[in-house]
Amino acid sequence: MKVTLVQPPNLQRSGKWKKQNVYRTPTNLALLAAYVRHFNHEVRICDLDIEGGTVAEMAENLLSDNPLVVGFTCLTPRYPIIVDISEKLKELNPNIIIVVGGQHVSGLPKHILKKDIIDYAIQGEAEESFLEFLNRLESGKSMDDLSNLIYEKSGKLYINPCRSYIDNLDSLPFPAWDLLKLENYTDPAFYKGAHLGIITSRGCPFNCYFCASKVVWGRTVRLRSPENMVQEIREAVEVYKINEFMFYDDTFTLNKKRILQFCEMMENSGLEIRFYAQIRVDTIDKELALRLKKIGCFAVAIGVESGNEKILKEMGKSLTKDNIRNGCKALKDADMPFLASFIIGHPGDTHETIHETLHFADELDADQAKFMIATPYPGTRFFDLAVEKGLIPEEGAEDLGDHTYFQHVAANLSEISDEDLLKYQQDAFDEYDKRKRPLV
Repeated sequence: MKVTLVQPPNLQRSGKWKKQNVYRTPTNLALLAAYVRHFNHEVRICDLDIEGGTVAEMAENLLSDNPLVVGFTCLTPRYPIIVDISEKLKELNPNIIIVVGGQHVSGLPKHILKKDIIDYAIQGEAEESFLEFLNRLESGKSMDDLSNLIYEKSGKLYINPCRSYIDNLDSLPFPAWDLLKLENYTDPAFYKGAHLGIITSRGCPFNCYFCASKVVWGRTVRLRSPENMVQEIREAVEVYKINEFMFYDDTFTLNKKRILQFCEMMENSGLEIRFYAQIRVDTIDKELALRLKKIGCFAVAIGVESGNEKILKEMGKSLTKDNIRNGCKALKDADMPFLASFIIGHPGDTHETIHETLHFADELDADQAKFMIATPYPGTRFFDLAVEKGLIPEEGAEDLGDHTYFQHVAANLSEISDEDLLKYQQDAFDEYDKRKRPLV
């Protein structure tokens, strides 16, 4: 069956951000494409974030090779443009089947379908369910009992239970990078050329109130083997001639033994790479930082979030300020550059607690820092709390397109005004810009 998988455009990309020319690979789509292609379906990936165009032009692009199914991956801010493009697709071809998956679907399953526009949605981990969906569609078999599927029948909404997660991630094919124009995936501030995003684990055991990762991958961590990781990197270097990477794992260093084995295998592989990864401060020490640096890690990102102990505890991150201090010291002792992320506008945040956060940022002295305003994404405890307090409607998914963490307050659960939150954020960025050091 002919299917087109779509990365929708990021309409938040504007101003300085747009000028930075930063584009990340849609690794989730490349993985899904590789999986269904392995079972003889014909797949195309269209990255509208790069190809762009008007709504009509994008719809025509998606239909250009006459697919039977168009499947969108959906983050919350991109839902409105997906609806617009889907509406145009149906106008141009009323028989096209439109499917949506991703975090927004898993976070708001009751409100994802649009009558006569979006036909189906798949929540959670998509590979097995999407393959079965295509197979059933091709054979004319009923969809009624298909795991993970969301659909309407006779005016009633059905949200089918999710199947078990894929336990052996090594069994999955590597991403179908041949379906993308890899030279487009640039980040001049970090990388010398094109770079690829790699996912080496799924699931996060932590329960941060602002994070929606668990709605797709769950909280049970599944890890790819070091051997499998090196094999994927070797293919990228030798077949696609790319040796720069970003690891998309929620916490790349969660299992120290695995990463040390990976480091040893990379040291013996003859491969020369550069990469950037997200870590937790309580999963890093000087030894591991030095080993990562030796095999090409040029910087890491850490989430600090707050400088107030009570807020750190309540957010579910399971970190203390001393944990954070120790992790940052280990990175500095290893001379590993790092970017630290902070959030302002937490539930209960006051002028005093925000000042604590800003002072903590000064103390930690990261090479670079981001200051974000707490944003309620579907599937998070923060979203549920914002709905409970009447700050946002649960069913108003199409109104969430403006939910961005920079210079926008989507739902204020702090104890200060929107205007003060925006000023704190802008002042923090302006102040840190004077002292930040290049990560590369």
